[in-house]
Amino acid sequence: MNNRKMVVLITNLVFILFVLSLLYGIIGIIFSSLGITHVHNLIYNRSNEEYIKIVLQSLMGMILLFLPSISRKQIRMTFTDGMQIMFVLFLFAAIILGEVRNFYRKFQHWDTLLHTFSGVILGTFGFSFIDILNENEEIKIKLSAKFVSVFSFCFAITIDTFWEILEFIMDLLMNLNMQQYMLHDGTVLIGKVAVFDTMKDLIVDTLGALLVCTIGYFMIKNKNIARHSTDAKT
Repeated sequence: MNNRKMVVLITNLVFILFVLSLLYGIIGIIFSSLGITHVHNLIYNRSNEEYIKIVLQSLMGMILLFLPSISRKQIRMTFTDGMQIMFVLFLFAAIILGEVRNFYRKFQHWDTLLHTFSGVILGTFGFSFIDILNENEEIKIKLSAKFVSVFSFCFAITIDTFWEILEFIMDLLMNLNMQQYMLHDGTVLIGKVAVFDTMKDLIVDTLGALLVCTIGYFMIKNKNIARHSTDAKT
């Protein structure tokens, strides 16, 4: 099986899992709303807010799975097979394992690990976008390694910040506790503890983006040095 077929297979499997998760969340909301506790507690044992989060995130995951093909058609940004597999597996780990299988509660650092990885992925996407501009013969300006790294870093941090803003809005409108400002028993946290999850996410996002952008900087710099050496010889 070649890489392209592997990407399609993994993407389709994860899409099916998102559909099943969506149905799981919808059924959970129905049981919870109707008060069918004897079946609800036996099979689901979750709060209504958790079911709503599963439904919303499953829908979001299904949409995001099409991002690589959309970017390829609209902005001619091509995901490598490796990048696309990483992206799909990240969605699987965040939504299916994290939310549906409850890894966020079972494993203390699951959320931290995923946010660090998201910084790495988004930084890589930033590099890919700039690489399109550098390779475009119609654009005369060649961007330096420093600029590409700074842009990619800012791109990753901006997207991660938008995500935290989205979590705040969803908590404000639907009280879903996406920012972890209260405990599972409903106890509302106060002071620094209440914003700890949000700040921790932003910090590890930044560290992940900084790591990949630093590596990318030296890769581009070495590539440019090798290219200039080849041009000088010819």
